[in-house]
Amino acid sequence: MLFLVFFRNIFQHTIGDVNDIPLSKCGNMLETAKQSDLPLASQRRLEILSQLQEAGAVRVASLATRFGVADETIRRDLDKLSDQGQLARTHGGAISIRHDRVDLPMAIRKNRRAAEKQQIANQALELINPNDVIGLDASTTVLELACLIPDMPLTVVTNSLDVIRLLADRPQIEVICSGGEFDPKSMCLFGPLAEANIQQIALSKLFFSCKGIDFEHGYSEASTHHASLKRVFLQQAEQSILLADSSKFGVRSMVSSGKLDLVDLVITDESTGSDYLESLQKRHVQTEVASPRSSAQTDPKMTETMQ
Repeated sequence: MLFLVFFRNIFQHTIGDVNDIPLSKCGNMLETAKQSDLPLASQRRLEILSQLQEAGAVRVASLATRFGVADETIRRDLDKLSDQGQLARTHGGAISIRHDRVDLPMAIRKNRRAAEKQQIANQALELINPNDVIGLDASTTVLELACLIPDMPLTVVTNSLDVIRLLADRPQIEVICSGGEFDPKSMCLFGPLAEANIQQIALSKLFFSCKGIDFEHGYSEASTHHASLKRVFLQQAEQSILLADSSKFGVRSMVSSGKLDLVDLVITDESTGSDYLESLQKRHVQTEVASPRSSAQTDPKMTETMQ
């Protein structure tokens, strides 16, 4: 009896409370749904979530064929699930949203997807010109970029202690530290003092990354202080460049930093799914895909020219 009450409360006549059900449980729920008298729409939406969990993306046309319903019916299903925060709509379909609210230590993050980060960093390096005033955040992808910057007339504003140490032996680069409170996990500085200092400086370019990107809420961070500092950096930049490998897409972390339409350019890697790239294009966000050849070492002649 309690079991029946449980399902009656969850489903009623739609799957209105499906946002309370972890995607990992969708398979078991789906089997129960098939054996019950739940409305067809509820069963269909559970199956859509189950397929999203496995594939990461779904298309309206293929779902309509699978369930034997009109495209418009599937669009309504996807819109309903999107309103509940279970997926993100794309042109012609939907993509999954993975929730990630843990900010791992810098030492661990440095070794994750290192090849892709190097490719993205090499692509971003081409945007840096002598005498630029650039902002570099405390992300591991931006740290890869800092490794590549040659000694040349340049001003770097950063809250990253790793970036400061890295650039210390390049005398032509003027490094401005944000100051502020120390976060030992991320090896960076944050807080009101850091934000006030950054607000005094006009940046020609900002290179930054994030914890996750989803197309309903924009890019996000695992903590309020990181998100707040990113917003200040963005406000001061004439051009903002988001460096994001494919693992960032479809992830919603705890705190929203900003909408994607505030970003001038996104640089990602070849593993980023076509649905994500189409969504960026639909939002008129300029996007560059870094190729594996971008991870080759910088040409010494290029370095001499930049010096």
